[in-house]
Amino acid sequence: MPLEIESRNLLSMNNLKKSNRNRLFIDASRGIAGDMLLAALIDLGVPPEAITGPLCQALPRHSLEFHSESRRGIGACRASVKSAEQTPPHRKLPDLLAALEHPSIPDPVKITAAAVYRHLAEAEARVHQTTPDEVHFHEVGALDAQVDIIGILLALHWIDPVEIIVSPPPLGSGVVKAAHGIIPIPAPAVVELLKGVPVCSGPAGRELTTPTGAAVLTTIAHRYCHAPEGKPIAQGWGVGTTVAPPDDPPNMLRVMLLEASGETTETVAILETHFDHLSGEEAGGIVDSLVESGALDAVLVGAWMKKSRPGQLLTVITRPEDRQRLIREIHLLTGTLGVRERLQQRSVLRREDHQIEVSGETIRVKKAWIGEHLVSIRPEQDDLRAAADRIGISLSQMRRRAEFELEKAGQSQ
Repeated sequence: MPLEIESRNLLSMNNLKKSNRNRLFIDASRGIAGDMLLAALIDLGVPPEAITGPLCQALPRHSLEFHSESRRGIGACRASVKSAEQTPPHRKLPDLLAALEHPSIPDPVKITAAAVYRHLAEAEARVHQTTPDEVHFHEVGALDAQVDIIGILLALHWIDPVEIIVSPPPLGSGVVKAAHGIIPIPAPAVVELLKGVPVCSGPAGRELTTPTGAAVLTTIAHRYCHAPEGKPIAQGWGVGTTVAPPDDPPNMLRVMLLEASGETTETVAILETHFDHLSGEEAGGIVDSLVESGALDAVLVGAWMKKSRPGQLLTVITRPEDRQRLIREIHLLTGTLGVRERLQQRSVLRREDHQIEVSGETIRVKKAWIGEHLVSIRPEQDDLRAAADRIGISLSQMRRRAEFELEKAGQSQ
């Protein structure tokens, strides 16, 4: 491996290890493929031996090398995989899952890699009208794709970010040659994988998001946004074999490590509508129905509307990728003729869940932190109510017992 990459890594590795609560941002706006993301993580500072060692033990004989490369004056890393397989077999999902059982692969990596493979199998099965277990993996089943997928997850396991944020991936356009011949871009499997995910168009005329890239991103992403907030610690650039035309943005993938505090900023969608045609009985179950459908929160409040009519204002908070589905749900539940929507930032405290024993009952407790400062500790209301009913005491008595146990546990620490 070239010395340039080694020297870049030394500084990044020190920064990577200063905190175990860093956030990783994957800027896939100019394209995403497995080899590009793997190379970018190495350029960020992940030691190559953390990747190559387990892969050499778990997968058939191959070589994985990393090279420094400059594009548009930006130093980057390129990953190169060479397989010893002369005629690669047409692997199916059980074959890929079996390769994950090697003891050199950590359990969290096995679980996530299995999820990536299953997502791919389900997408391909829908495209080819078959079952996930019967899908023949052509490009993705090849050894280099397995190296990319497992290598990426090994790198993420080494970094151990508290959150992975991904920019909307680009679709691209045109055609590409695949195992079944010439197919349109984006590939049908890519569209299946990106259902419900915010996307952008990107430069025209070429493939920008590969099935491997789409499967990995949709499996590991905690949320999507164009640019996160925070304090940058390190960056890494990855490139593939294709070079973008001079008039196009460079097809380079960047990853950024950002310092995470106890307070995280995330993008949410706010949906609002008002109506005056529903009775109290008819409106009574709307909030519960929306929360059951995936809304993060919902509130219904009284409002004084035009023509001096008493009405109601419905506000729903949801993830951006769920907003279209929930807008439809609002129309169906309320019969409203219009729903307003906007994207906003909200701060979210770092939270931890644990359990305590109160009078022989298990109660879940939520803790919230700003940095290292504990700002809230609350027993779960539903658990308190259920435990009070089983014991035969009032809810307020059960709460006092829980608060006593929490105070006692705090004093013993």
